[in-house]
Amino acid sequence: MLEKLNKKRIKYVLRRETLENLKKTLGLKGEGTEDSPVIIDDLGDVCVGISIKANEIYVVFKNLNISRLLIINSQNIVIENCFIGDLEMVRCRNLTFRNNSITTAQQLLCRSCFFENNSVLQKQYTKFINNTYERRSFVAIWIFLVVGTLYTYVGVSALLALYVNFDSIIILLSSILLSIAMIYMLTLRYQADKRPPNKYLNFAIQEKEAFSNAFIKVV
Repeated sequence: MLEKLNKKRIKYVLRRETLENLKKTLGLKGEGTEDSPVIIDDLGDVCVGISIKANEIYVVFKNLNISRLLIINSQNIVIENCFIGDLEMVRCRNLTFRNNSITTAQQLLCRSCFFENNSVLQKQYTKFINNTYERRSFVAIWIFLVVGTLYTYVGVSALLALYVNFDSIIILLSSILLSIAMIYMLTLRYQADKRPPNKYLNFAIQEKEAFSNAFIKVV
């Protein structure tokens, strides 16, 4: 099944600097502004993989078969009437999903997004609505922060005791960097929680998946 899917899959990476080339290649309409968004509509039976990282581009995706949709640190994007095999969202806001069929989905630090009349597999519904992936991720982050803090304390204690060698220095530097990274992630979540939460309206539950030669369909 995957071989058949991959034969017709095309990957697009959408950023501001690549927008003009993509517009020429696909003949897209729109300037990427709020009044004139770029519209990607109906590419036939081709199953596309799309990666988006754009804060200033207004884009509308319509009537597409998307094997994997990765949206990172983006806003002002509308996805409607699409099939999405695998949806991943990281640090997004002001996204709109309308009338889509989604197989698997996970989100991290996404707020102020709007979901209306979408369907998702039954086993994914509760995880997505309750943001289980983010909750689990930040439990792990707290654990790493505690570990980093502990090893930082051990490293500093070793320095104060003049017990210094290559290994102790590496452990100290690694633990400091780990602690800084975890604090940064916690800061991002604090900032995200200041924004309005996502809204979910009329989510339908899919019972099973079915596959075709051209692309995945959900019934």
